[in-house]
Amino acid sequence: MNVLKNYGSSLLLIASMVLGGFFGFYFPQGATYISPVADLFLNLLYCLIVPLVFVSLVSAITKMSDLKRLRKILLWIVGLTIVTEALAAIYMIVVVGFFNPAAGVVLPMTEHLKDVESNSNLLSMFTVNDFNLLFSRKSLLALVVFTLAFGIASASLPNEQREKVATAFDILERIVMKLVSYVMKIAPIGLFALFAGLIQEQGDQILGPLLRTFVIFFVAAIGYYILSTFVYGYVAGGHKTAKSLWKQVVNPSLTALGTSSSAASIPSNFVASKALGISPAVRDLTIPLGANLHKDGAVLIQVLKVALIFGLLNIPFFTVETIVTTLLVSVISASVIGAIPGGGYVGVLFLAAAFGFPPETLPIIILVGSVTDAASTVINVSGDLGLGLLVDKFTKDKTQPEEVLATPDIIEA
Repeated sequence: MNVLKNYGSSLLLIASMVLGGFFGFYFPQGATYISPVADLFLNLLYCLIVPLVFVSLVSAITKMSDLKRLRKILLWIVGLTIVTEALAAIYMIVVVGFFNPAAGVVLPMTEHLKDVESNSNLLSMFTVNDFNLLFSRKSLLALVVFTLAFGIASASLPNEQREKVATAFDILERIVMKLVSYVMKIAPIGLFALFAGLIQEQGDQILGPLLRTFVIFFVAAIGYYILSTFVYGYVAGGHKTAKSLWKQVVNPSLTALGTSSSAASIPSNFVASKALGISPAVRDLTIPLGANLHKDGAVLIQVLKVALIFGLLNIPFFTVETIVTTLLVSVISASVIGAIPGGGYVGVLFLAAAFGFPPETLPIIILVGSVTDAASTVINVSGDLGLGLLVDKFTKDKTQPEEVLATPDIIEA
């Protein structure tokens, strides 16, 4: 019963894609007839991604009050999040360098290859030459940069004005999320149609790489979990702290595995962080914000998705430009996009739009993300506990008594 409660939506989506695959394989003509349904689902999602990213990020930033008092802790949280997620991305890049998830398979989508290559122009992804171009799914990185700047500027207003902006964007966020909930009601049907079309065209070639991708990820995830837990603890306080972290990380990890939710694991992480002796001020900020922003596991799977799609499209992955772009996109999509409501689907579209992947690849990306979600959540949650230890180490002021800070609003991830 708990399995259905915790994984019901993911299981439904996976079942929809599996059934769609069977339908596309055994009734190829029928898959052609239902392709407009797939197009409708994609178009609705594409229309929502820009307002969702904009209003959600601005809302989250403007809700943060008294930034000066919290600046030191927040800077360390953000800085360490970027560093650790970048290291996670590098780890997975090394893994796919040895084990190509798409080895020996190329999908015939040559008409899209030029678009994918052109969208890998790194600098152009952060800028546009006209304001209206910001509000296009093809300019998502530029939109994120503008949105962050807009949110910070809004948060710097006098409290009365900032609160008005925060209230306005909170209302807008609720409206957009209501629209997202409407679209997600047809997600099983849309994914059924998408996967039916994919298997109709590429069925014999796609199954092998998918199985290979799952094996690569789960083996790599176990290795990263063991390595990162030890490194977090050792850097924070040597062997003794590393041993304590191993003892306390078990319950949050099991909670994450059972719920597949970083937010649902926050209470157990609070208990574990208290047992580890993390100061209240750091704990009250790092654990909730880490659940939303610090996602090493999500970075791992994002890199693997990119490598898989590049391999399936027969595009060289190991070029300087592609590697740097993958690092940036995986970190941003995991931390920034993953922190907003509905972030999982936004992250998929963000990834596809950033690289210009053809629509046919979206069901592959969604399926890989769905199957690996629980394992990546375990890494996200265990990493949050390690992040708390590191932030506590670098921000602790032994000359001042610790102040317990109010826990920030939690955005369901």
